[in-house]
Amino acid sequence: MSLINKTIKILGSPKLGVFALIILAILTVIGSTYIKQGETYFTYVREYGETAAKIIWMLWLDKIFHAWYYQLLMVIVGISVIFATIDRFPRIFLSAYGKVNKKLSEKILKKKTTLKFEVNKPIREVLEKVLTFLGDKGFKSVDKIEEDNAVYLFAEKGKVSRLGMLVTHIGIIVFLVGAFMGSYFGIRGQVEIAEGEAANIFYKFREGSLQPGNEVVELPFTIKVNKFWLDFYDSEKFKGAVKSFNSEIEIWKEGKLVEKKVIKVNHPMVYGGYRIFQASYGKTGEIKRAKLIVVDYNKMLDIMKAISHVNKQLEEAKTPEEKEKLQKLMKELETQSIILFSQAPRVNYSFGERVIKVEGIPLQVINQTLNYKNPMLVNQDIYDPVIVVRVKYNGKEFNLPILADPNVAIPAFNQFGYKHGFPYLIMIEEFEPRYFSGLQISNFPGTNLIWLGTIIVVFGTMLAFYTIHRRVWIKLEEKEGKTLVYVAIYSQKFKESFLRDIKENLSKYLT
Repeated sequence: MSLINKTIKILGSPKLGVFALIILAILTVIGSTYIKQGETYFTYVREYGETAAKIIWMLWLDKIFHAWYYQLLMVIVGISVIFATIDRFPRIFLSAYGKVNKKLSEKILKKKTTLKFEVNKPIREVLEKVLTFLGDKGFKSVDKIEEDNAVYLFAEKGKVSRLGMLVTHIGIIVFLVGAFMGSYFGIRGQVEIAEGEAANIFYKFREGSLQPGNEVVELPFTIKVNKFWLDFYDSEKFKGAVKSFNSEIEIWKEGKLVEKKVIKVNHPMVYGGYRIFQASYGKTGEIKRAKLIVVDYNKMLDIMKAISHVNKQLEEAKTPEEKEKLQKLMKELETQSIILFSQAPRVNYSFGERVIKVEGIPLQVINQTLNYKNPMLVNQDIYDPVIVVRVKYNGKEFNLPILADPNVAIPAFNQFGYKHGFPYLIMIEEFEPRYFSGLQISNFPGTNLIWLGTIIVVFGTMLAFYTIHRRVWIKLEEKEGKTLVYVAIYSQKFKESFLRDIKENLSKYLT
């Protein structure tokens, strides 16, 4: 045996391929089940002990799927499949598509497995019945060789099934190439983009982990989050529970808008080989939109003073008539208070606005937050919003906090606004929190090859298992007014059942 043939035999050995596959399977189970991937060395020390942590670190078990030996094993499996195909397929192909003796030989006639039928009918009549039988069994084409007192028939079907091995091996190779490309070149990470903002980078996940590290990856395009919103369940049982979270995103490239789409959980966007998933969300701690109420503070003070005065008179009233009169006056003052607030001007504020105009007075926004007491509570839906503005009024310049709680807003206005002569009490009447959208971004260049390889493997498996290569040789011989029928078969699989089927059913056609 030549060196080339020996090499092909070794590299194409099923034992080598199966061994590599077993090691791959073991490593895959270890990496996906037993050892957390992509953690820090100190995490492994804490969870497994120092000795185990050193072993994990030295053997790259913290990033198995990107380890050089994992990728090498995939290459070995691929090489094994390639050389197994080179070693075996030519013989398989020749046995199916090579030259075939279509005439039943005398040697085969004498074999015990060769069926023999004796029919008391002319050879031509028997020939027609045999051809009908073969057609009913799925043999579309029958070769016929006629000689003196004898007719030879050859029929074949399912020859394409012999290509099943080749097709399956090609699919495996395509799959492994895709898996190798994904393992070697694949990248995945995450970025958080606030509403109205854009980013052209993301933070790569640590090897084998779903936690972003410090490595920054630049995208060949820019992602802009136009808006983010939550969908909630309508049913009473789950009322208020988040059903889905959604982002309207735009893809910008070279200063041009190239694509726009709404993504939601399990409905990613694909652009330029990158898959963009809606992975998480949260509040930025800023006010997205707010409606401000502007109240004439002097009018409000007049009403409050009048209410206080009437309250004092009610306490001193001696007759029912006097009390009734004062109570009526109190209701009128309360109505004036309601009218003052209901008819007070409203001003809309949106995130990013630098100036809020109140009664023609420009107020410069210098800061704003959802909770000025404890910003960490905003993700628990606990708010104490404030917008701090810089005011220039009557030659004075001062900062003014705009708050939502009247019990805090009024004293704060007295201290920071009214003492400088500013006449308008401004409070936050309504507001919406500003969200960020957590996007998971991945790019695995071999994904399409993995899908293609899977489809090819399934197709090859169907060829191999759902089609059967079969051949039938038949000799019809006329002797002493009778016709002798000899039948020999070849079946890639289920030979005994095929032979039994012919023995039982052909006799029915011949009677």
